[in-house]
Amino acid sequence: MERFERLKLFKDIQKVSDKYKNLQLKDDNKEIEDNIKLNSLLGFYKEKIDDITNRSNILLIKTKDELKDKNFKDIHKVLVDLNTFSLQKFKSVKDENIDSTTVMAVTHATVDELNLINESIRNKEYLNDKYTYFYIYEKVLLNAFITFLALKEMDMNKKTISDLSQGIFTQLQTLAIISI
Repeated sequence: MERFERLKLFKDIQKVSDKYKNLQLKDDNKEIEDNIKLNSLLGFYKEKIDDITNRSNILLIKTKDELKDKNFKDIHKVLVDLNTFSLQKFKSVKDENIDSTTVMAVTHATVDELNLINESIRNKEYLNDKYTYFYIYEKVLLNAFITFLALKEMDMNKKTISDLSQGIFTQLQTLAIISI
């Protein structure tokens, strides 16, 4: 654990968690229902972590296979393009007005963590300690995938869900590329 705690990325992810954990729900039944439903869905999908891990691994393998015949310059361009695309999608999600405090907090915390991963990859921090950084990247992305699955069952704008999905899947592809 000490290895993680010394990393700026780990500390920044902890700050994101702290930022959203004390938000107060509006005093109405819809907020309470959303909170109960979202917590239930998150628990349901966390129980399916093995299936979710397998699904993400299939995407990682497919991405690596698509790039196996490309040269370094082409792979680097794809990496930059995917990272930029993810940033655009995450910005779009953050700009969306989300009425439910619970849904907004979970969505924004997820996007903030994904943005930290995106920035870390852009700064090539993973070159300092690939194992540790990849472990953090994978955990954040798996949690984001679980969160996405739960959020898509909430009453959210379809464009927001689509942007979140595209951003997460693109960030998974980015992880595959840097692991080559």
